[in-house]
Amino acid sequence: MDNFDLKKYLYNNPLLNEEKSSAPQLKKSEVNVIDFILGGEDVNEASFDKIRDKFNKALKKGAMTLGVLAAVLGSPNMSQAQKVQLKKDVTDSTWFLDKAEDFRNKEFNWRDGYKFENPNFQKDLKDKRDSDREEYLKDTEGKDRYTASADKEYKDKVGSNVYRMEKWVNNLGQDSTVYKQYKDWGKEVNKGFGVEYTKYVGKDLKDEPVKTIVNKDDVKAWKGDGWSEVTKKGNVANYYWTEDGKTSITPSQWKGLQKVEKLTKDSKTDKLQDKLLKDKSMASGKRLMDKGFKSSDFYKVDLDQIDSPPGGDYPSDYPDAMKDK
Repeated sequence: MDNFDLKKYLYNNPLLNEEKSSAPQLKKSEVNVIDFILGGEDVNEASFDKIRDKFNKALKKGAMTLGVLAAVLGSPNMSQAQKVQLKKDVTDSTWFLDKAEDFRNKEFNWRDGYKFENPNFQKDLKDKRDSDREEYLKDTEGKDRYTASADKEYKDKVGSNVYRMEKWVNNLGQDSTVYKQYKDWGKEVNKGFGVEYTKYVGKDLKDEPVKTIVNKDDVKAWKGDGWSEVTKKGNVANYYWTEDGKTSITPSQWKGLQKVEKLTKDSKTDKLQDKLLKDKSMASGKRLMDKGFKSSDFYKVDLDQIDSPPGGDYPSDYPDAMKDK
């Protein structure tokens, strides 16, 4: 299948399409942001630049919730071309892979005879896979389902029950959770603190998954009410990233990788081995090098270049949701 294009998905997402999305119930803070963007402006060519400027300020301050987005894009006085431009502003941002995890989509996990709720379980994914399986069984009724070709057909049409969850974040304060279903799966036995546990993983992470499914809550603002989870998303500028935004390392890891590169270049292998035992950052850098990474593969994100509303004295019509906390 084609490589998954996050920006393309978000651009075509029904939640960014005012004709396909019903407006959610608004909070007072959201109403204030909507009034800030649209209030007092006649939507025409002359005023659209002002509306767009306020719209982007809301984006960059993390105040663009689904409710605000639906209300602005649903404005009856705004032309289709203007709505397209605002949707483009949402999707034309830099996306970073905040977290990725493989999991088996079962409601409960068992460990040492105890049952635990699976925090990653997604009912929608289960329902979709069950439906695909029923359709497969109906189509293959009376046929031998234990041949190599039948096994491949099952994996292509139904897929495994192992998924990859990827949480992407952008420099506008939004996140998008992507679920990828693998055709096949395997197990990894992990040891820690004297116990062993089995982790289910995609059999080959280089394989394209049979389907890509994005959760129905895209796109969400991670700043504001209801968000307490602490991840890299609030600290994108504190990490070094690859150009594709898929791999992040800490400044310490980056410096360690540079040290390893220098000793390797100078052919000081004995000194390198000694350093690896004493310097955790260099040990981490060596693991990155073994994976094929170079320090030049990473760059520091400059979020200072992103315009944001002024601090200190805010205009009288400035919503609280957009002020620096």
